[in-house]
Amino acid sequence: MKIQSQLLLLGFTSTLAWGVSIAPSSAVNFVGNLPSNDGSSTILSSTSGTNIKAVSFTYGSGPDYYLDDVVLRLGDYDTSDSFSVEIRNNAGTNPGSTVLASLSLAPGEIPQGSTNAYYRFISNSSFTFQPSNTYWLYLSIAASSGNSGSIIWRSSLPTTTPVGIAAFGGYRFSNNAGASFANSNLYNSFQVNATAVPEPLTILGAIAAVGFGSAFKRRSNKSQVLSD
Repeated sequence: MKIQSQLLLLGFTSTLAWGVSIAPSSAVNFVGNLPSNDGSSTILSSTSGTNIKAVSFTYGSGPDYYLDDVVLRLGDYDTSDSFSVEIRNNAGTNPGSTVLASLSLAPGEIPQGSTNAYYRFISNSSFTFQPSNTYWLYLSIAASSGNSGSIIWRSSLPTTTPVGIAAFGGYRFSNNAGASFANSNLYNSFQVNATAVPEPLTILGAIAAVGFGSAFKRRSNKSQVLSD
């Protein structure tokens, strides 16, 4: 039997499967500031200026959360553009060098060129957010990227502060491939969606309920046969 969780956020539907069947649960905004009004932007360029932009968030306490997806508001995104979307560890006031999760454009998502659009990125492997940790959503563009050599990460104006289960930390950017970082007051538009990891007692309770239901059905069927 499988646990299936139907997720419906921002028009995107995905299904997660674990190992036992329980009632579906919805993903939540772990941290984010969507929707965007596209009032401003950061240009991630492979040739000059900013080539890395990252935003930090801290998860204080509670259950672990599975990373479902990350939604970004982007423009000037072509099929030939080469850029990375990652979850990284924290290193003081800057993103660390450890890549905790690497994300790719979700199946069915097609870069729309100069058109501003929401894009959904999913992790290439399972990842879980754990309490008492600070994480960074980290975007970087490769030196050999695409025809335009740039991607626009849109933001709202006036600034919209990210909110959610995790606490927003701040934005940092780099013009030298991560050799150094500086603070940014431009809050780019994103959303990290996640689903709480079921507690063991919840799973055991679901298994017990399924077992009781099956036993009750067998007993009812047997009683019906005896009375016919």
